[in-house]
Amino acid sequence: MHGTTAFAEPRAAAACADCGTAAVGNFCSACGADLREHGLSIFGLGRRSFPAVYLQLLSAPITGTVQLAEDKTYRTHLSFLLTSLAIFCLLMLPTLFGAAAAAGPAAHVSESMQTLMRVLSQVGAYIGTAITFLIAYGLFRYFSREPRTLPAYFKLYCLAFGFVMPIYAAYEFVARHLLGVTGISSLNTVTQWTPSALLAAAVALVLWAYFIAIHQRFWRLPLWKAIVLYVLAATSSYQLSFWLMYGIGHVTAQVLIAQGLVQA
Repeated sequence: MHGTTAFAEPRAAAACADCGTAAVGNFCSACGADLREHGLSIFGLGRRSFPAVYLQLLSAPITGTVQLAEDKTYRTHLSFLLTSLAIFCLLMLPTLFGAAAAAGPAAHVSESMQTLMRVLSQVGAYIGTAITFLIAYGLFRYFSREPRTLPAYFKLYCLAFGFVMPIYAAYEFVARHLLGVTGISSLNTVTQWTPSALLAAAVALVLWAYFIAIHQRFWRLPLWKAIVLYVLAATSSYQLSFWLMYGIGHVTAQVLIAQGLVQA
């Protein structure tokens, strides 16, 4: 007959929730995650929460993004991107409403057509991002000897866009709505390069440099080759998405006009 003792062995955990490694005790021997019943919800989720991960990337944007993308224990990159997207949409709402109000009275198209154009514009931005992702993966995978998989690159992309989108939206909000100066999104309409326009262009170049740098480090390529490949992917995807959305928008508008849902 075996009596109970205060020094009982800790209950074995089937697997670590972070990395999937079979674990025994209070902490995972592979990644160090807290395996205690209540410790995981307090410390584990906090360690992988959006603010914690974002601050980690903010402290070292390039190395932090690549290291986290290569970290097999980190699996919440999609939720990180979705949270970032929610913040982006919240900060960009004034910009979207402002554009709608500015186009209203002076526009030569109906309000319903303006709404359709804004929706198609947003859809086009997401389609362009997806096309850039696929073209960039094909180019970098072909010219790099690093055997990166599509899911691994998708993880890098989620982290990169999750990091950049709040910065972009916050800059737009401050520049256009608090200071009333040129934002990044209005650079294509700039006719005079004021200090605020030059600053917005500099911020845009910094964001481009960030994407190029993480691709250079992730794919283990020379910097010049990473610049050429990423610029090629971005410019070609812009042309493809533009003409694709032009065709989709033309057909959609004709169908909705014929159905009486949209006025010309």
